[in-house]
Amino acid sequence: MLKLSLLRESSKLSRVVAYSDRLEPGAYSLHYLVRSVTPGTYLWPGAEAHLQYAPEEFGRSASSTLIVSDK
Repeated sequence: MLKLSLLRESSKLSRVVAYSDRLEPGAYSLHYLVRSVTPGTYLWPGAEAHLQYAPEEFGRSASSTLIVSDK
């Protein structure tokens, strides 16, 4: 796993965005914490990475399903 040096991070209600000035080929891992407050079944979208000035260069991870249940 390669280390990613982030220039800036931004958390919004619907997404987490991370910026870096360099992204070498390889596998990266970015961890973030979410808090679920409403029970239900949700689609957890996959991550997407792309170069700002070369959008044809990109990578995606798989999506999954998240099930939140009552205590």
